[in-house]
Amino acid sequence: MLTRFEQKEVFVISSNENFYRYVRENLPDGDFTVSGCADSCTEARQKMMDTRSAVILINIPLADESGTELAGDLAENTAASVIAVVKNDQETEFRQSLEPAGIFVLGRPFPHSSFHQALYDAASAYARMQIMSQENQRLQIKLIDLRIVNRAKYALIQYLGMTEEQAHKYIEQQAMNQRISKRKAAENIIKTYENH
Repeated sequence: MLTRFEQKEVFVISSNENFYRYVRENLPDGDFTVSGCADSCTEARQKMMDTRSAVILINIPLADESGTELAGDLAENTAASVIAVVKNDQETEFRQSLEPAGIFVLGRPFPHSSFHQALYDAASAYARMQIMSQENQRLQIKLIDLRIVNRAKYALIQYLGMTEEQAHKYIEQQAMNQRISKRKAAENIIKTYENH
């Protein structure tokens, strides 16, 4: 079920104070807020360690580096969507090098509508990544549960001489009788038989 777009945080990295001011004053009403800023790659790297921002805007170039390496690092090591803002005459060049890394590229100067669209596109990509991350975590837990249940089955086979099917049914029965999960029943079996 789709819900209303939640307010997303934007982190701004720019050596140009006017760009930061533009972003702050021209965010779409109610949908985005500026969570912080940095004026160099060094400062950005320090501040971005704990970021929960949905979108990172990098106004390239920066004072201490070009900013492209930083954009790649942030795209790889944070959950945020990264938008690199570059001069219009360099947009094609940057697009070819940055988009394969999942970085959005926006040429400046740009109309408000293009700026807003880039923010919404980046926020949508961020939301999709969050959904995929949650699904990945759910599958990881399921895989761990399966490994524990299989370990308990093999303990029952080894110590009680059960078949795999009997062991499986036994674990299910224990879970049902004790009103616990199959994983918890399996953990109890492992404690009983593997510690002897």
